[in-house]
Amino acid sequence: MAPAPTFLPENTGLAFPGETAWPAAALTDRQAEALIAAPNRCGRPNADVLRRRLAVVEGDPVESWQIDFPGHFSQQEAALYEAPFAHLQRRAADWKNPHAQPAMRRALARVSRCLAMPVDAELPDWLWLEEELIPDASLVVVAREDDFTHGILSSDPFAAWHRAHVATLPADQLVDSFPFPWPPATRLSGLSAAQEESRHAVARAIRSGNRDALHEAVCRAYGWSLDLDESELRAKLLALNCSRGR
Repeated sequence: MAPAPTFLPENTGLAFPGETAWPAAALTDRQAEALIAAPNRCGRPNADVLRRRLAVVEGDPVESWQIDFPGHFSQQEAALYEAPFAHLQRRAADWKNPHAQPAMRRALARVSRCLAMPVDAELPDWLWLEEELIPDASLVVVAREDDFTHGILSSDPFAAWHRAHVATLPADQLVDSFPFPWPPATRLSGLSAAQEESRHAVARAIRSGNRDALHEAVCRAYGWSLDLDESELRAKLLALNCSRGR
């Protein structure tokens, strides 16, 4: 039996499950409009503490509003936003979101957009999530904003990896264990000339939507033949995972 893939330290901080919804903080569009219009004696707008979140429901993206006080706020700071604070006091024992994920939020704060995919996707189907949206637990997110990462995760090798392990690994661990052509945290100044050329080729291909060009660019980034079948792709990826995960 082939060994199970392991977490790759080089992928630390890359993938995160989205946040579980907090019903107490959920708002209808009408409630959100009323809170946004409500004044505060401190002069700050309530829009400061209202966020949109994105979920996938039966395959369709659904946006909604929620009250979302920043994690660094004290109770005194939160109370300055009078109507949102009072709303939560009526519906919950605390004003802090118990489901907020600080590590994910810190990672996403460093990028202007991130990649997101439904956790129950049968095949990888990535979309760009803009920075103002909070990802729901129905999504897995990758805290990268570059087209190279998008291209690699949309490629045949990742699709083969996804099919091989989706039944046994959570969606974020599918990414955490996936061996990229080189470690994702590699600085651009640390890439070889060939790697830099491959990076641009993958980015061009995913932006153009040309699947054949993407397959060729990704295979060349790995240094592999273009005619590998799925079992060969899986074997090569698992070998990379085993060698890098030691």
